[in-house]
Amino acid sequence: MRKLLRGRNLRGVASLIGAAAMVGAMSGGLSGASTRAMASERFHGPPITIAGTLGLTGAFSVPSADYKLVDEAWVNTVNAHGGLLGRKVELTILNDNSTPTTASTDYQKFISEKVNFILAPYTTYVGGPQVPVVRAAGKLFYNGGFVGLQYFEQDKGWMVGSYTYQDTTYSHGAFTVMKSLPPSKRPKKIAILYAANPFTVAANKGYNGTGGALTFAKRDGMKVVMDEQYPTGTTDFTSTIEKAQAAGAQALIVLGLPTTSDLIAKTVKTIGWKPEVECMCGSQVTTLDNWYTLGAATNGVIGTDVAWESENYPGMKQVEALARKKHEKVVPSYSWAGWAILQMIQQGVDGTHSTTTTKIRKWLLTHVVSTAVGKFKLLGNGSPPNREVVVQTVNGVQRTVWPPKIATAKIVTPLP
Repeated sequence: MRKLLRGRNLRGVASLIGAAAMVGAMSGGLSGASTRAMASERFHGPPITIAGTLGLTGAFSVPSADYKLVDEAWVNTVNAHGGLLGRKVELTILNDNSTPTTASTDYQKFISEKVNFILAPYTTYVGGPQVPVVRAAGKLFYNGGFVGLQYFEQDKGWMVGSYTYQDTTYSHGAFTVMKSLPPSKRPKKIAILYAANPFTVAANKGYNGTGGALTFAKRDGMKVVMDEQYPTGTTDFTSTIEKAQAAGAQALIVLGLPTTSDLIAKTVKTIGWKPEVECMCGSQVTTLDNWYTLGAATNGVIGTDVAWESENYPGMKQVEALARKKHEKVVPSYSWAGWAILQMIQQGVDGTHSTTTTKIRKWLLTHVVSTAVGKFKLLGNGSPPNREVVVQTVNGVQRTVWPPKIATAKIVTPLP
């Protein structure tokens, strides 16, 4: 049903079988085998090709695995329903080893092979350098893998995204929630820890005077008593957290990647600090299954997400089915965003009845798209309008605390 990887084929037999099995569950009750047989009889014309890279090995292998599962399941589902424009969809995902240099070689290959649709990789670190490469080739970059207001602004609508908030607004929801607290409970002093990564630097400092945790703190009258960058490979945060506590911080904003964010949460618990608010405001670590292995360290911590299951957006049930198959307690943000960007490809193709880049770009920038992360019209720079969900983990259960429309509880402060 899809072209297997050339060169570095890391798909296992079990993965292929698992993704194919999802067809029956997501295609109106027809069995996978009979549905595929019916679909194959309807295919005509050359296949439509989709390609991208993921860090299937290296530092970003865990989130990349979620993206890979989603990509494969979406292709299987679309092909089971006749493909796009009656043509079979073929997917190629190469392993970029979590490095931008490897990814650059692969994207040049996709361009030379005239792939119809090019998917962005996971993380700004890997994906950012590929933006000008894809743009120079006159291709639209379909980005469900990373955030970066800088890159959207520079690409001027030649990159379209499915993340509903960009790096500069990652902590916006947390500050909104803090501002909603009664004055007596509202943090007055704040500590910010951020990783030495393009994404997290922008999440803290903003871009061109727009957004960033420092800006939000100043706007809300909070005193920043600690603003510290740490290397991404840091393995001990004890002295850093003790310093934040000693400085009198009442809120801790962590702008990190999954591994270090988890470690910081454990360190806060270990030293016995209970700030009024603790937010893992970088990568959406509270949506990853590993979050629950941290035990008591998660209690009271807030995080953000691009969507929540109760919102019932188109495609959510399919993504939820994938999460249940993996026994995940919460759907990872990566899965929502990954499915949504593929929905945008499908709607662009259906809306223009073509695979022509310029036609689809114009259509996507001028029409409302219906995706697993919401229904919206893209901004002129290709990014979705800003929107995020804030959740809090309490006794091992995640509860939505903002926005009010979907909130199931009020934030608990200080940390239990």
